[in-house]
Amino acid sequence: MESLVREEYIVPAVSALISIISAIIALVGLFFTYRKNQFDKRLTLDKELFEAAVRKLESAFEMLTRGMGKNALVVSERLNWIMCAREIEKFKVFKSKLGTEHYQLVLGSIEEYWSHKFYDAVGKNNLIQEGYYKGLHTGSVLVIYAFASWKSDQKCPIDTVNYEQLIESSSVFQGRHGLKAYVQNDRHYSHLAQS
Repeated sequence: MESLVREEYIVPAVSALISIISAIIALVGLFFTYRKNQFDKRLTLDKELFEAAVRKLESAFEMLTRGMGKNALVVSERLNWIMCAREIEKFKVFKSKLGTEHYQLVLGSIEEYWSHKFYDAVGKNNLIQEGYYKGLHTGSVLVIYAFASWKSDQKCPIDTVNYEQLIESSSVFQGRHGLKAYVQNDRHYSHLAQS
């Protein structure tokens, strides 16, 4: 009986199979190398965008508060307000270009910090008269006040805290009788201080 596979075909067939497997492995390796290089490029770009965005917030605040005395109002200087608003808008562009979740998350936190700093500088005083704004560019004023405001779609991290677990895992009330009394008198949180 003659063999179904001749010996003379085995070596070339095995060689061809090994070549195909090697080519597939090389393509898979090339694909993963390409993906890693793309990710590394994205990370490098995002790092630059992140750093530039933070610098924009810092420079915007510095421009707005230039010439401002301690516990005083921001100076009603047209150029300061315009330059500040421009920097805030550039920040928004940089922020929108971020592609990695890590940098987006960290920049969101930094933005919240700076938003509060701007609020401290311009947003706390509701008694500012119309005359204060005379000569300022209205659009820049609106950009700055919008940045200094709590955003309607912004979620407060405090709203998701599990307070029961927080109390169980720490000694919040230990030695703090005034704090415990304060919490007991709060209608939303009084149940936390019952023990």
